Amino acid sequence: MLKSFSKIMALNKADYQSDAIVNLYRASLYLARGSEEVGLEFLKKAKNRLGKKLDQKLISLATSPKEYLKSSQSRLFWAEKILDEYQKLR
Repeated sequence: MLKSFSKIMALNKADYQSDAIVNLYRASLYLARGSEEVGLEFLKKAKNRLGKKLDQKLISLATSPKEYLKSSQSRLFWAEKILDEYQKLR
């Protein structure tokens, strides 16, 4: 019984990548809602897991958000770009 339970609970590398892709969706959602801090945290988590698979512009956004998020209009723009990246990687 314990042996079969441990197989169910085992994580593999693909699960981490799937979680990172879902973090892109979460980042987009929170940025669109106006929660920059939370959205950027999810973007950073995704960047750490996905690495070079992530668009270079989104990596730049994650590392220096003050340059890119100057207004609510720009925040919505980047939320849309993150959502596009989510769709591409999904």
